[in-house]
Amino acid sequence: MGSMPDWTYQTIFRPALMRLGAERGRRLALSAMGTLARSPGGRRVIQLMGHMGADPRLHVEAGGASFPTRVGLGCRLDPAGVATEAFAEFGFGFLEVGPVLPGRAAALAIRLERGRLWNQPLLIRAEADNLDDMRQIVDRLSSDVAGFVVPTEKLEIARQAVVDAKSPVGLIAALPAAALNEARRRTCCERGIREGWLAGVVVEGTNETLEQDDLAAIRQLREAWGPAPIIIASLPIDSPAAALDVLDAGADLVQVDLGMINAGPGLPKRINEALLYRELQRRETEEVSLPATSESPAAEPRRAPTESWFWACLMGLSMFVGGALAMAIAATRIVLPYDEAMAGLTRDELAAINPRLLPFMQHDRVTLAGTMFAVGLLYMALACWGVRRGVHWAYVSIAASAFAGFFSFFSFLGFGYFDPFHAFVTAVLFQFLLLMMATHLPARSGMALPGLHNDWRWRWNQWGQLLFVVQGAALLTAGVVISCVGMTSVFVVEDLEFMQTTVEEPVGAHPRLIPLVAHDRATFGGMLIACGLATLLPALWGFARGERWLWWSLMLAGTFAYSATMQVHWAVGYHDPKHLLPALAGLALLWAGGAASYAYLAGADLELEAEWRRRLAARVGSAGQN
Repeated sequence: MGSMPDWTYQTIFRPALMRLGAERGRRLALSAMGTLARSPGGRRVIQLMGHMGADPRLHVEAGGASFPTRVGLGCRLDPAGVATEAFAEFGFGFLEVGPVLPGRAAALAIRLERGRLWNQPLLIRAEADNLDDMRQIVDRLSSDVAGFVVPTEKLEIARQAVVDAKSPVGLIAALPAAALNEARRRTCCERGIREGWLAGVVVEGTNETLEQDDLAAIRQLREAWGPAPIIIASLPIDSPAAALDVLDAGADLVQVDLGMINAGPGLPKRINEALLYRELQRRETEEVSLPATSESPAAEPRRAPTESWFWACLMGLSMFVGGALAMAIAATRIVLPYDEAMAGLTRDELAAINPRLLPFMQHDRVTLAGTMFAVGLLYMALACWGVRRGVHWAYVSIAASAFAGFFSFFSFLGFGYFDPFHAFVTAVLFQFLLLMMATHLPARSGMALPGLHNDWRWRWNQWGQLLFVVQGAALLTAGVVISCVGMTSVFVVEDLEFMQTTVEEPVGAHPRLIPLVAHDRATFGGMLIACGLATLLPALWGFARGERWLWWSLMLAGTFAYSATMQVHWAVGYHDPKHLLPALAGLALLWAGGAASYAYLAGADLELEAEWRRRLAARVGSAGQN
């Protein structure tokens, strides 16, 4: 296992770990996750990379306890609890640790007393062969856990240990599905539930895959015991569909553990998304079926200027239009009167210094305009299809990208070049950003159809997402490098070769020439940083099945920006292969990622739509019968 999301786990880490052997690879990954989670800032890294927290609407009450979601972590994946702090960030509603033996109870109690770094309920798998050992476990851990999971054959000594310790913590029996009909175990559980000292059972699977017999066992228990006892299904669950099947069979909660080895660390998040979609559909159905009354409060109309998406979209639209205008100017006149005034050089004088100076500046400015166009398009898409629906990651993506872009305004001031027009535009756009942050993010609404299976679309998308993440990181790195060049040397070797000059000649030609060129370079670098973040963060957090708008916006923005870059290089005769290679590689990477992720993000999936219709219809029918 790894602490990274599925796009790194499926493509890089799982193949590498499997080469080490399943058990050795798992120990190595768990150790790395635990070390990262306990390091300064490491937990935040896991949160940022995974972005996997459970939605508050998934909260559930079961067995007298509160759970953030119905999906929990079983103890078989990480028996020693090495990576518990890391797993707490993966979207689980509860965590099970163990089996805990008497000798380990003291060390675990000390660790918990120091302050645990998670809020989810903790279950302890307690295994002791005699009453004294079981007392030791219960005494040391009762104050820090929500329940003890105990094998059925050890329930009596566990019950006595809880009574002796006067512990309010409930007991949960671990009952193998294959032993469900064993009279002794079944009778012991039923007596405990009837007498009130047993909260419920954990039904454990014995097969490598989820079988119909496992589901039948859950149904049998629920029908026999009624709704009160908590039933936790610890079965081979490696997909959202399997989790929904188990919950529909009557389980209150599900545990995933070894199924994550195949599916990846994003499995609990994917299950939560399926549960949330189903919950939203249920609420929508109930609202439609309720008769309207005069007392029913009317929905308050949404006012666009009071919501953050409006100002984010306006900022994106302004950048989009600005990019188009900058493209038109750069393709014709190249420099504006205020450029000439600030530099103290006319257009003809610039051309006289070096015949290739204006084409060189045109190449910089067209590339900048294409990047502005791309950033504006991404902001508008994130605002209208993301922030407007209350999608928090889209809001964060715009904010992070915009702040980075605005701060780049100061990068060229070291040369003493103050661009009043640039400053005016930056100030106006910055107002839109501040208004975006001052207004409210709407409540989350609308949701793409969640995936249910680990099918070929999902597997190919892992590669596509990886390539988009690489794309965003590469743009971000290139922006930092170009900004640094613009603030220091200004020209690279290929630039000087294109203009057939040396670095000393433009420096000595006019005192305001270098600041003018540095202004273009640093501005382009800052815009690349903004574009990199606007690509990287959605690639990290936003790839969900059916999000067509995200695929189209990334592809259109990237294709236009790369095409403009290569076209202007061709037009001005700047054909240096080394200089063009990053743009060519970026375009190839973009289209490779787009091809791999198209079926998952943007393609129609009729089978998935039909399956969701069946599941929702069956759930409505089941609710009607009850």
